[in-house]
Amino acid sequence: MLTKENTMGDKPAHRLPASLALRLSDCGVRFLLAAVLAGAELLGGHSLFALALVAVSGPGAEGIAALLGAALGYLSFRGLAEGLRYVAASMMVYAIALALGEFRIYQKPWFMPAVAAALNGLVGFVYQSAAGWSAGDRVGFVTEVVLTAGAVYLYRLAFDVWEKRRGQEGLSVPQTAGVLLLAVTLAMTLAKVEAAGHSLGRVLCVTATLLCAWKGGVGTGAAAGVAAGLAMDLSAGTPPWYTLVYSFPGLFSGLFTRQNRLLCAGAYLLSGAAAVFWTWQGSDTLPALRELAVGTAVFLLLPDRLLRRFASLSQQEAPAGEEPRARRLAASQLGETASAFRAVAGSLRSAFRREAALNDGDAARIFDRAADRVCVKCRQKERCWHQEYQTTRTALSDALPPMLDRGEARPEDFPPHFAQRCTRLDAFLMAANGELAALLQRRRYDSRVRESRAAVCAQYGELAAVLDRAAVELAKEPAVDVRRQRLVKRHMASLGLEGRCAVYADRYGHLRVEVEGPGAEALAAPEELSKLGSVVGCPLRAGEAAKDAVRLTQREPLMVMAGGASAGREGTPVSGDAGLWFKDDSGVLNFLLCDGMGSGAAARSDSQCALSLLEKFLRVGLPAEEALKTVGEALALRGEEEGGFTTVDLLRLDLFTGRGGVYKLGAAPSYLRRGAQVERLAGDTLPAGLAGGKADVFPLDLAAGDCVLLVTDGIVSGKDDLWLRSLLAEFDGLSPQELAAQVLAESGKRAGGGDDRTAIALKLDLRE
Repeated sequence: MLTKENTMGDKPAHRLPASLALRLSDCGVRFLLAAVLAGAELLGGHSLFALALVAVSGPGAEGIAALLGAALGYLSFRGLAEGLRYVAASMMVYAIALALGEFRIYQKPWFMPAVAAALNGLVGFVYQSAAGWSAGDRVGFVTEVVLTAGAVYLYRLAFDVWEKRRGQEGLSVPQTAGVLLLAVTLAMTLAKVEAAGHSLGRVLCVTATLLCAWKGGVGTGAAAGVAAGLAMDLSAGTPPWYTLVYSFPGLFSGLFTRQNRLLCAGAYLLSGAAAVFWTWQGSDTLPALRELAVGTAVFLLLPDRLLRRFASLSQQEAPAGEEPRARRLAASQLGETASAFRAVAGSLRSAFRREAALNDGDAARIFDRAADRVCVKCRQKERCWHQEYQTTRTALSDALPPMLDRGEARPEDFPPHFAQRCTRLDAFLMAANGELAALLQRRRYDSRVRESRAAVCAQYGELAAVLDRAAVELAKEPAVDVRRQRLVKRHMASLGLEGRCAVYADRYGHLRVEVEGPGAEALAAPEELSKLGSVVGCPLRAGEAAKDAVRLTQREPLMVMAGGASAGREGTPVSGDAGLWFKDDSGVLNFLLCDGMGSGAAARSDSQCALSLLEKFLRVGLPAEEALKTVGEALALRGEEEGGFTTVDLLRLDLFTGRGGVYKLGAAPSYLRRGAQVERLAGDTLPAGLAGGKADVFPLDLAAGDCVLLVTDGIVSGKDDLWLRSLLAEFDGLSPQELAAQVLAESGKRAGGGDDRTAIALKLDLRE
């Protein structure tokens, strides 16, 4: 990072360290809050809230600031005699925090609530005993002790938002309760402050209730109204009149949520006026009506940006993680289907292993069949096959091995005594050679049948494995990222967008954001993607998008520049080579290059078929080696009659980590450049369609700047590849397309145009 020096000779301004300034601001906030909360009273005389704030502020500088603010507030609002009671209790609470702050028990969530309630009760008992106990005093005392513990606990949750999670996530339900208690207790003090004859606290309660009803609906509006009304009633020590006056309008105006702001305000004002008149309170009625009107006017004057900010802060997330019944049912059906296919594969293997009743593959029966055709009419049949049967059998057995090795029978294969005695040797040899040819043909046919049957069984097994994996993935509960989901909902609310939102980690651990609702496609715009990426803490890229719906995916830190060049065989209009590249849902980039047998349309058909099948299997998540094996077996079945095969080069590269691999089935060597070193990756397997063996696998772990070159066998003849290594070593990394074109042109000069030629060059780089 470049820094600009001070060239004017000015002295740098002295500033406080950021951590110190933040701590001083925390101390100031606690001092002011404690001073204000000291003025909040319950039931006409109980003022416990500043003491509760001291209990949650801890033994450090923040605790001292809260204690000083509480002392100032209690002495100002309650006078010396009454104020000293709460000042003494606050000092005792701080002393306990100071003494035990380093012990483990202090960190227990119940400890400080219990300490504050006990000390406040102890001091209050002494003061109240001196003044006497009435029935109302006893109820008030017990209420204050219980509420002290509750206030400390909820204040702690509210300050967790300020201290630990500032700006990182929305509010949980307990934290919301803590913030709400802090707000209503502040409103209880502000209720004593009047401006132009109106209570500032009650006006703010009206505005807040109306805002909650408009943004949150019936339930939120009613809850806010009840909380505000109870605070005002407890502060004034009156029956629950304000509770009704605030909660009923909050309930009614919540029916107009998300509609025109003026309409919602009108509904609140009319229902509030009705509640005031229904509960006529004499002289308090007209001021309450005016405060309703003023609070409603303040709501109408609030800027839209502030309202959107409030909506984003108050956004609550629906419970996540409930797996729909349809999802479970689909997973179960997939599992059962996989079991069925696996059972079919097992039964077919059992049936195929049974030997045929008639063994037509026995080589010894060649001479039996020949004798049935030739010797049956010979005059020496009795002698050869009855009188000298063992001698005849021995002679034929001696002739069988050379006959099978050569593929035909000759007179010299038989012992002289047999050849001289047999009067129809030529006819016998012709018949035996015919039977041998039929035997070899049957063996070839049986071998192909067995291979086809094994391939069919393997395909059923692979299909069952794919269905099993799909069932497992479908049954898994998505790894919902609740914190980020809440942040996205808040961001949507700040933009005025409504709808459903899901933020989760996919099976590869990458973040996904799915949004459905009016205008959701706006989030796919580049500037909005950047903002949303800052919200969730990782860069995003737009995936599938439709009207009112968008799917965003975590963006890969790596990118690939690639280029290709291809030329067909001279005199052939169609090249037998075919290649493609694509990125799947996991962020893995796949490069495929196939070279069909021969040239022309037939070779092109084989290579295109392999490409299409591999792409489909890889996109659905089938492991590379299983996909290559399945495609090889499919091509073998496809080419049973007319033959046909294709080489396969597959490069897989994870753009999140740089790891991957090169997979080869009979393909030409590939070349890898790391720094100045060029490495040759050569395999020895047969092409797809000729054998069912495993592919050659070369694991890769690449970094930005590394290059890979994939070629077909028309580019390089044998091991004469020094020129290609030199081109790759000298590559400047600017244009892989130019490198591929150079490789193609140089190979044409060296090897000529007697074969199809294709080169694909790529370079890994960091994404900007």
